[in-house]
Amino acid sequence: MWRERRIRFVSLVVVASAAFATSAYSQANDPATESQPNPGIYLPPNEQPPAVGLPIYRKSNHGVSFIGAALSSANGLFVIDYDPLTIQFANITRALLAASTDRADYLNLRLNASQELWRQRSERLGGENKETLSNPDSGSFWDKNVRKNEAAWDNAFGHFHTQPKGARDRFFAANYLFDDRLFYSQLSRLAKGSRIWGRRVDFRHENEVRSFCEDLKSKGLMLGVIDTSDVPNGAGASVVAQYVKLISQYAPESAIFLNTAPAGGGGVHWSYFAFTNSKIGGRHADTVQRWYEIEMKKISSSSQMQSLLDDPDATDH
Repeated sequence: MWRERRIRFVSLVVVASAAFATSAYSQANDPATESQPNPGIYLPPNEQPPAVGLPIYRKSNHGVSFIGAALSSANGLFVIDYDPLTIQFANITRALLAASTDRADYLNLRLNASQELWRQRSERLGGENKETLSNPDSGSFWDKNVRKNEAAWDNAFGHFHTQPKGARDRFFAANYLFDDRLFYSQLSRLAKGSRIWGRRVDFRHENEVRSFCEDLKSKGLMLGVIDTSDVPNGAGASVVAQYVKLISQYAPESAIFLNTAPAGGGGVHWSYFAFTNSKIGGRHADTVQRWYEIEMKKISSSSQMQSLLDDPDATDH
């Protein structure tokens, strides 16, 4: 039995075509033929604007990534990814949140502060946060992959690091860097309360997924939202259907499998679609695959951004 104490299971960025390509999935037990990830490519938040997903966040009352956790009332944030750089990013973000005195201080630590200031602040922390913030490698990583990231698409973190002014701005109503309510009500509280974790999990490997789910179950931590990002669109619905069915065995009926797909089939404007485990549980993987394909086709055919939860256009077929 799952105990009642809850942690909202979320992933920062569970999206990587290399990790979820159909060939890689079918060859998961053969490391020699397994395609390799492209480390760090999915660090900047590319699915915009996240406020489109607010109806799902509010319905689920769970969090997804640092942005989603800020928009929700999650009791905790668990970041998982196949990419070790994503986990490193999450661990540094957590340490900076824990070390900050307020939102303006966090913004300075994130965007401008020297490694020496990071080291000084680490003395106020303990455990992994202290180790992370005092490590010079963390500062080098942050400078390269966050502050001076020129390798990612669409200005990398540039849009996220700019204060939203109106509804047309990409992170309007969803950017905790410039919103005291989002910052204090969730992320700062979670970080200072040691309620943010990171763990590397490769969804190509069934044993890793089972081990992770069993570990959460043994600790009484309940799955809330499982965010597959745009993996269904990039790797194929059949791939996602396989591990969704696996994880659904460990999830309560209220758990939500959240996904994104590009509105109109391309660009930087994204729609959100999700299915609750009450719908997915007990269904054959072929049925889940069909639902995903219906939703992706529906989203691709319209330039209007949508937020779809248990859409009957999919679940009734």
